[in-house]
Order: sequence, then C-alpha cells, then structure tokens
Amino acid sequence: MALLRRKSGTKDTPVIDPCGPTVPIAQAQARVPVRVVGHVTRMRARPRTGLPALVVTIADDTGSAVLVWTGRRSLGGLTLGRRVVVEGVAVLRGAHLEFTNPTYTLLA
Repeated sequence: MALLRRKSGTKDTPVIDPCGPTVPIAQAQARVPVRVVGHVTRMRARPRTGLPALVVTIADDTGSAVLVWTGRRSLGGLTLGRRVVVEGVAVLRGAHLEFTNPTYTLLA
C-alpha cells in the first residue's frame, strides 16, 4: 500500500516564509497590506452583535496591534506569549491598528 504525501511548495499549498519581510508595528500603515510580527499579550472572547469574536492583542518592541477574528471563540495553538506573524490590512481604531480576520502563522 502506497503512502500519500503532499509535497511542500506545490501550487495547492503555498509555503509561507515566517522570516519574510515584516514591518515593525509602529511603522505599519492603515489601509495598506502589511505583515507584522509580535507576541500575544492579551486574549479575550467578546460577543459582537450576537456573534462571537476572538480579540487578541499582539506587541513588539515598537507598539501593539489588535487582531479580531469574527465567529471564533478560540484558535488552536494561539496562547498568551506565543509569537505570531500576522498579514492583512489594518484600520486605525483610536490609537491602535486593528486587523479583522487576518492571516496568521504561529512561530516557535
């Protein structure tokens, strides 16, 4: 019986380079696609108009950003202190950048 294996880097599964080009959180601009790295400093689940939402704050040496995943109460592997690469388009909410449903990669 042959084992089926998926090759990394195929067209179906792009390989995400977690060490690719990133921007410090303080230098990230609103409404521009950006990639930032930080560690999780706060996590909370809040209902927003009847739907659950997971709100996570990440920080680096320059600042912090808020990540919101709608329809989620948790994400596997995402815990306090965990380093994460986040990619998406942020909006400015008060003094912080807020990403809604960003793409993320967990780092060791």
